[in-house]
Amino acid sequence: MSFKNIFDNGGDEAGSAEQSAQKLNDGTPGAGDVSEAVRKMESERDPWLVRQTAHGAFDVMGFLDPLFHNAQGMAAAQRQVSEDPSATSTMASSTTKAFGPPKVSISDEDMPKLEDVAKLIGNKRSHTLLATGLGASEGLAVDPARDTAYVADRSGKKLTAVKVGTGATRVAASALGDIGDVEVDRQGTAYTTDYTGGRLLAVDLSSGSSHKIADIPGAYGVALTGAGKAYVASWSTGQVVEVGLAGGQNVTIATGLGSGLGGIALDGKGKAYAGQKDGSGKLYEINLADGTHRVVTALTGATTIRVELDGAGRAYAIDHANGRLYEITLADGAQRVVASGLGTCAGLALDTVNGWIYVSNVEGQLWQINQRAAQALGGVGKLVP
Repeated sequence: MSFKNIFDNGGDEAGSAEQSAQKLNDGTPGAGDVSEAVRKMESERDPWLVRQTAHGAFDVMGFLDPLFHNAQGMAAAQRQVSEDPSATSTMASSTTKAFGPPKVSISDEDMPKLEDVAKLIGNKRSHTLLATGLGASEGLAVDPARDTAYVADRSGKKLTAVKVGTGATRVAASALGDIGDVEVDRQGTAYTTDYTGGRLLAVDLSSGSSHKIADIPGAYGVALTGAGKAYVASWSTGQVVEVGLAGGQNVTIATGLGSGLGGIALDGKGKAYAGQKDGSGKLYEINLADGTHRVVTALTGATTIRVELDGAGRAYAIDHANGRLYEITLADGAQRVVASGLGTCAGLALDTVNGWIYVSNVEGQLWQINQRAAQALGGVGKLVP
């Protein structure tokens, strides 16, 4: 079918409709001026009802007539354009003569900056294997100001510093015992736990020297307040203990959390969150003021060693046995897997300044994951070196 036939048929249909509307308008009692027939009908029934129905119908007929007339005209115009494209070309030519050809001007300010391009390219990278050969990691911390991640090697009893920008590694400290976790104060000191020795140690990152801060049986996870205190999760006793870093007596904050209590994180508002490695995958919320606690969620079948908070109502936790990274909403316990293929993961750290999540495993690998990519629908998926 040609464009001519299409628009001719459309115009004919609109013309037929217009004629029908005119006949309906002319042949209906009461159309136009209110006739005697309408007045008689209205006197026998509710006048308000009749006016609302009959006069409304008349208004509709009055609207349809010019509408169909306009449809006819539009169809004719469309047909003319389809048959004579030069009409459109002529109009465009006239516009060009009047205003000149379009001009494109790009200034230096419009050009993308190299650093912006680099940032865009970097944002597309969802994950990177930063380093290998780091031993059996059982803890991880990151210092964005130093562009460095600190990996605790349980098998080698040492702490390895990894430059996240280059992947370069060096041993920061050794002879640290049975390391369960590490945390840094971002002022040159790291704090590590010695599970077998039942100790909390302070490590000078510039010299590699260390000394004992406190004796805590089964010390495993550690978190710092930034106000001269540390909270240690005891794997063997299921307790959370407050430690004054400048000395003083240890204070047991919470009990009854069960054995296998792993990493611990603080929200800065009086609450701590700790994961449990027992197959139930429990994530606890602990009130530091009175020691009361509740289960935020249970990651069924998972061994939840570590937990980190993003400061926006979300927690990240790793599943040690299945090599998965979870995102958890603290308000309702909603959970989802955002990355897998992480090996036998045991270390987790979060750099909210630059938007990175770091995961280490007992196979000696250190992964860097884009936090924004993890938050996207579907998450990062399976990590592949």
